Order: sequence, then C-alpha cells, then structure tokens
Amino acid sequence: MIIDLRSLSPDEVLETHVCIIGAGPVGITLAREFANQDFQVCLLESGGLAFDADIQSLSGGTVIGDPYPDVSSTRLRQFGGTSHTWEGENGHKEYGFRCLPLDEIDFEQRDWLPYSGWPFTRAHLDPFYERAHQVCQIGPYTYKAEDWQDQRAKPLAFKSDRVTTSISQYAPRYPFSEEYRQEIERTSNITTFLYANVIEIVTDETTQTVTHLRVASSPDRQFVLRAKIFILATGGLENARLLLASHQQQSAGLGNQNDLVGRFFMDRPILSCTLIPYSHQLLEETALYDIYRTKSIPVMARVHLTQALMRHEHLLNNGAQLFPRPLAKQREATVALRSLVSAIGDRKLPENLFQQLRLALRGSDYIIAAGFWAALRQLPPLRRGSWSYLPYEKSRFSQFEIFYQLEQTPDPNNRVILSTERDYFGQNKIEIHWRLNEIDIQNAIRIQEIWAEEFDKAGLGELQFARQREDWKFEKPAMHHHIGTTRMYNDPKQGVVDANCKVHGISNLFIGGSSVFPTSGYANPTLTIIALALRLADHIKTRMN
Repeated sequence: MIIDLRSLSPDEVLETHVCIIGAGPVGITLAREFANQDFQVCLLESGGLAFDADIQSLSGGTVIGDPYPDVSSTRLRQFGGTSHTWEGENGHKEYGFRCLPLDEIDFEQRDWLPYSGWPFTRAHLDPFYERAHQVCQIGPYTYKAEDWQDQRAKPLAFKSDRVTTSISQYAPRYPFSEEYRQEIERTSNITTFLYANVIEIVTDETTQTVTHLRVASSPDRQFVLRAKIFILATGGLENARLLLASHQQQSAGLGNQNDLVGRFFMDRPILSCTLIPYSHQLLEETALYDIYRTKSIPVMARVHLTQALMRHEHLLNNGAQLFPRPLAKQREATVALRSLVSAIGDRKLPENLFQQLRLALRGSDYIIAAGFWAALRQLPPLRRGSWSYLPYEKSRFSQFEIFYQLEQTPDPNNRVILSTERDYFGQNKIEIHWRLNEIDIQNAIRIQEIWAEEFDKAGLGELQFARQREDWKFEKPAMHHHIGTTRMYNDPKQGVVDANCKVHGISNLFIGGSSVFPTSGYANPTLTIIALALRLADHIKTRMN
C-alpha cells in the first residue's frame, strides 16, 4: 500500500514495527527482504512517485574547498531515489548502473593508510554480494576477465604482473525505478508513505532508544511515527544531516558523542588522460573494454594495478576505462556543432558564431561520419554496445581517452556539517568541506606512471598524462558517491555505527548505505550497499523473532 502523507490528518499518530527512512535502492532492498514477515513495515519517502522541484530543493547545500557539483543534483528525492538518473547503457534505450564489488584490500587495515580497515573481510561479504546479484538482476558472481571473454573480446596482453584486467557488470535501473515499487505496493505488511520528510529523530530521556520520528508532509503539517526499530537509509549526505539535526536531547546530534558524524566524507573525482596507440590495430583488440554484451549481460573491462602491487607500493585502488576518441580538431568540430545547434534551439546566435562555424566546417567530414554511425547504432537490432561491434566505425577513431576514478583517502577534515541556510521546512541544510589531500594527488600520479610504463612495455601505446595537479583534466569533479559520513567501526571512538550498522549508544537505530563505508575503494558503491542492506535485513529479522 502506498499513501500520500498529505492526504492524512496531521493529528494522527502512525505506528509500525520497523520503520525505513528512505525509499532509494537501500530502502527498497530492505523493504523487499521484510516482505510477508510477521511484523509491520513502514517505508518513508521524502518525495513522490515523480519529480517534485520543491522537495528536490531539500537536497541543496554549499561546498567549501575543491570544485564540486551542485549538491542538489547529486541525489534525487522520489520513490526509487537516484536510480532514476543512472545512465549506464544497457541496450537500446535501456539504462542502468555499473556493478563490481570492493576488493579484498579495501577491507584491510593498512598501516600506510590512516583510518583504514573494516570490521570484517571481503570473504564475509561474499555471500551477500551473490544475493545482491539477484536483486540487481545481473550475471554470475565473477569479475575475472577470462570468465567473460570470447573470440572477439579478450583482455589486453600485458608483459608483467603489475597490471591486470577485470570486469564490471551493468545492471538495469528499472527494478529500482519501477518494478520493485509495484511489488512493494502489493505487499500487505508494508505501508509506504510519500511526501514523508523526517524532521527529527527523537529518543527517550536516556538518549539510548529512539521512540519516534517527527515527520512533515508540508511546512505546516507534522506527524508522529512510532516504531520498535528505525533504519536510516537516506544517502551519505542526508544520513549525516538527519543525525546532526536531531539535537534536542543531544546538542551535538544523535550518535555524535565522539564528534564523528559527518566526518570522513569521500567522493570520487574522475581524471582524464590520453593513450596514443602505437598501432590502429589496438582499436580492434579492445572490444572487452567497451560496454560489451556477452552471456546476455553488458560488461566492461578496466585495467588496474594488482592488489599485490598496491600493497607493495602503498597505493590506493584504481582503474582505467578506455574510450576511443577522434583527433583533437575533430572533437573541436563536434563540440562547435553542438554549441551552434543549442544556440539555434535557444533562438540566439553565439558571440563567436564565425569561429564556431569555422571549427565545425574544418571537421565536417568527421561530423558526417560520426552522425551516420550514431544513427546506425540507435537501430534496435544493432544496439549491442557503444562502438566496438560495428566493423568499420572504429576507423574514425585515433586514440583513447582514459577515465580514472580516484579513490579518496579517509580524512576527518572532509566532512558534512549543518549550514545556517534553511530549507523548505525550516531545517538546516548541509555544508560540505571537501578537498583532495597530497596523498590522493601523489597516488594518482604514481598509478598513471605505472600504467604508462606497462602500456609502453606491452607495445600498446603512449600514455600522456599531467604530472602537476594544476594541469589535470577532470572529466567530472566528483561521481556523486557520498561515502563515509557515518563510518562503521566497532570502537565508538572511531566510528558512528558498529559492525551490524547499529548507531553506537542507541539500541534501535541502524544505518544503511555507503555512509557506513570506512574506506571507499574504487568500485561504484551500489552493489556493496545492496549487499550490506541484505546483511542488515538478516540481522533485523533475527531481532524481530
């Protein structure tokens, strides 16, 4: 059952057994695990089924430090959450997200990486990763390149054991954006409330047990919701903000007795560098590094350093994704044409009209070819990848752009705090303090040096990259992967939640999502947050029995 909270009288007191705050991928996964259990579940969603600009404005905030995306654009407030924005290409007009697990090294306590170490190993999480594959509707739980290669798509042959190739799988977004909503709506023991914005988490006088939530459907309509167990699953920014904003009984906020809530915020900038092939034949040998459908699953290979080398050289996790590109003048022509088309659509001419025309005309031969292949690839029978599967299209490319997603070191000074700015409900918005540290910068440089050596040694090409940070080219300033603000650690002096994701010092408040990650690794976090949600659901079910 799905209910718009705005339709209820504000004097009603809502009661349930388990309350999940947030109906994104984590909240949806938890709700599905609790379906048809002998206890009642309440799922709260800040927004509605469709986008609502007023509600979306609640995600706004400010950033102090390095360049960062507009905060309100990094998370979506509606049922299904940010899954609605996932753009990985899964097929003809089908979109989804990139899946791969964290590596063993990501869970290890490394003497050379301060604040590293999870309360358990990757092996402990493996069974939950396997179950997460079913939830995400992807293939078998293997990421070895040899398990996905075929005659046309094989890993590159490097000459040493310093680098290797592994696979990412791509999952569809529609289960979270559509399918699972319909499933939850039909489940008798789950009630979903839309436009249910949590204003405060309230505890008893001892501050050791949450008694109820204050929930608002509009600035002048508030409700009380009581439950036995509460699970916060609103994302890495909002999880921290809600704990900090719940300060009526604890002035520093819930779970913040050691000033850790909001600290260790991590995200992932994407750097760009260029690989100039020694032979055009390389474009014929890199199909596995495209979004390539094999065994009915879209996959994409990446080049990365081995874990043994990372341990030996004290390096962070990494990965190189290869994207074919034309010559610089051809790219300039494409950009110029897009600018002209956009200006015409806005019914205004750009100030540099003649320069844009000149650039577009200079690369007109490339634009015509690119337009032809782009149109051809949109035909459903041919939509099997991005560029590698049409035999003659590759002739228009001359180099590769490498996207490198930075793993950021955990730093307590990178943090989320409450801003003095107020939102639609009169609540404090967030202020993010975020910078790359010298260890992040030197790590990125060294990793690219090793890639350059290995690409050259294997006779593949010359890697061109900037050694000075001021010369770096960022594909994106951050990936919107909000990590670490309620980190997991069994010692309450070093973490906000314990190994079961329970907030230290509070008996019935749990947290789901990547905010509990002690370190970020390289992998996109969604598969791991689904695995952790399944693990948390098992724990909650034992408590409810």
